[in-house]
Amino acid sequence: MFRILLVLAVLAIGYDAVVHQGVYTRNLWTNLVSFTNSAAEGAKQLVQNAREENRTQNN
Repeated sequence: MFRILLVLAVLAIGYDAVVHQGVYTRNLWTNLVSFTNSAAEGAKQLVQNAREENRTQNN
């Protein structure tokens, strides 16, 4: 099953590269990177807030 999905992904990316010059693949990659970046920044902010809250409770 995984191999079939992998082959379909390769075909779709190849089609995009040939027909659309990779526009859809670049847009998808850019969106994925920005989503990952925003998720990482949110996690960092959450940890920082938890640490600050912990400090105020201990003092």
